[in-house]
Amino acid sequence: MSSEQAPITDSTTAEGDPVPTNPDPQTPEPPIDPDPGPTPDPIPPPTEPIVYQPYMWYSATWTCRTVGCVNENLEFDVPMLYSNNGTNVGVFCGRCNKKGLILTATLLDPQPEPE
Repeated sequence: MSSEQAPITDSTTAEGDPVPTNPDPQTPEPPIDPDPGPTPDPIPPPTEPIVYQPYMWYSATWTCRTVGCVNENLEFDVPMLYSNNGTNVGVFCGRCNKKGLILTATLLDPQPEPE
């Protein structure tokens, strides 16, 4: 029996056994959809700029405009969107990490109680 060990690589353990591709058998890898289907037609942007009051809460709808993103041209709701100082308002797509386009914003009435 030789005392030499097999070289350790990214695909083997110290004992020379192959590393499983999914080390946690309880968490299956999600299937990849080879054909995500056609991209929906673009949702038209707002006809006029949205003016936000500073430091107020809004409900809003938005869409992702990133070409190739699975959320491209789909409309999403944001039940509570804070306006910050009234000029730095934005949403980001959780799939492509790019800034989305806010389509509508409605001031919440009544406003939520401050914590």
